Amino acid sequence: MRDLVEVYRRLAARCDYPLHLGLTEAGMGMKGIVTSTAGLSLLLAEGIGDTIRVSITPEPGGDRTEEVAVAQQVLQSLGIRSFLPQVSSCPGCGRTTSTYFQELASDIQTYLRGQMPVWSERHPGVEELRVAVMGCVVNGPGESKHADIGISLPGTFEDPVAPVFIDGALDRTLRGDHIVEEFKAILDGYVERRFPMPGSR
Repeated sequence: MRDLVEVYRRLAARCDYPLHLGLTEAGMGMKGIVTSTAGLSLLLAEGIGDTIRVSITPEPGGDRTEEVAVAQQVLQSLGIRSFLPQVSSCPGCGRTTSTYFQELASDIQTYLRGQMPVWSERHPGVEELRVAVMGCVVNGPGESKHADIGISLPGTFEDPVAPVFIDGALDRTLRGDHIVEEFKAILDGYVERRFPMPGSR
């Protein structure tokens, strides 16, 4: 990976040709993802590179779609181009009582990805949406306030409530067994308002 970075730095300094970035021998799984991301991110952050390719050896029977997803996430994380709404979520710790917030974060990410074929046609700019799904009140409110829309689920010894923040302000508090469905409905409504269909204003 270090050789890749050095070669492209020298090329960029000596010519003005479009440069295609990629590490062909990155490897499998996590190793391939991390190695490709490290090399590409260093160069792209320096303004080097015009196109990119992520190369990951697929698992037996696997497909190549992970390569595209990783490449898109590298570009989106660096603020170069957006493809999908981003979900921020905490890793979990002793303050969280279960995997509920992790399941909700995964569910919301899957929901957003599934909605994008329709949303991208009807709601230009929705790929810039930032969503936070947090597992307790320690970091939850802060992260939720910095997202466009966020929810903080109850952690250990916390009241069984889930505050929802919209555009940095507390909007409402959810309770009960239908938090997931209610949060998705709030999310749908937010997208409709924040990213209106062309000509609907």
